[in-house]
Amino acid sequence: MNSDETNRLLVKIARLYYEQELTQGEIADRLNISRQKVQRTLHQAKEEGVIQVVIRSIAGTFPDLERAIEDNYGLREAVVADSTAFQDQEVVSREVGAAAADYLMRVISPGQSIVISWGGTLLGMVNTLATRPVKNEVRGIKVIQGLGGLGDPNKEVHAADLTRRLAQVFNGRAVLLPTPGVAGSIGSQEAFYADPHVQQVLQQARQADLAIMGIGAPRPDSILVREGEIVKWSELEALQMRGAVGDINLRYFDERGELVESELNNRVIGLNLDEIRKINQVIGIAGGATKVKAIQGALSGKLIDVLVTDHQSAQAILAME
Repeated sequence: MNSDETNRLLVKIARLYYEQELTQGEIADRLNISRQKVQRTLHQAKEEGVIQVVIRSIAGTFPDLERAIEDNYGLREAVVADSTAFQDQEVVSREVGAAAADYLMRVISPGQSIVISWGGTLLGMVNTLATRPVKNEVRGIKVIQGLGGLGDPNKEVHAADLTRRLAQVFNGRAVLLPTPGVAGSIGSQEAFYADPHVQQVLQQARQADLAIMGIGAPRPDSILVREGEIVKWSELEALQMRGAVGDINLRYFDERGELVESELNNRVIGLNLDEIRKINQVIGIAGGATKVKAIQGALSGKLIDVLVTDHQSAQAILAME
């Protein structure tokens, strides 16, 4: 074909495909050419600028931030939500929790098992899910408590309550860990770990398909200090002095995501960082001004595969590099 005919065919096929929304097979039949010819022509049209794809962002979405976080830290996916009150941890927890609910509904599959920790952002996720209908095809999920209980078992932020409520959302089964989150001594922690039922629950947690973990930060106004009766701010302050910037499942880590050894760590009853890291897909959810260093540490240590956060936290994390 001469150049005029080639150009005419480029434009014609492009219009049929993108404007009239014909399939490649339908275009091949209409123009009496092969489907491979249609594919090659569409590719050529893109290369020569006949077809130019423009993707416009929608208000409240942050694809550039998501891509930057994914590329910089090798994440499977980053989900960045709009935040309206970066300094207000309760508001951010609700907003990031809602984004985590959307993400979970997109990726969960029938028959899967989920291990969860505890905290305000997880509460925001569960509260959001409880208000939405769940399709029958994603029901029957097993939800496993990955950390023993902290504080009042009747409080909605308690790990056992979150586990039960998330299982109810999916009409699934809750597997509870019948221990405190922090034992009173190393000896009592060892006794709990020796219990066959505790061993069985933790083994199921290690084999979960997904882990949904809140990312905490050592601070005096945290839920851990407010709700816990065993962990004191003085212990967290000491961890801070030793370089701790955050925790996942009460396992405190430094800015490189490495475990900060402590007496407290030897009393925690639940999955440790190595066990969590080995789970196929670990979703970390956190946001807000007080969590930026903690999130960055978790990312640096490759402790999570997916991050759900707010846009101001994402900007702050990228600015730290």
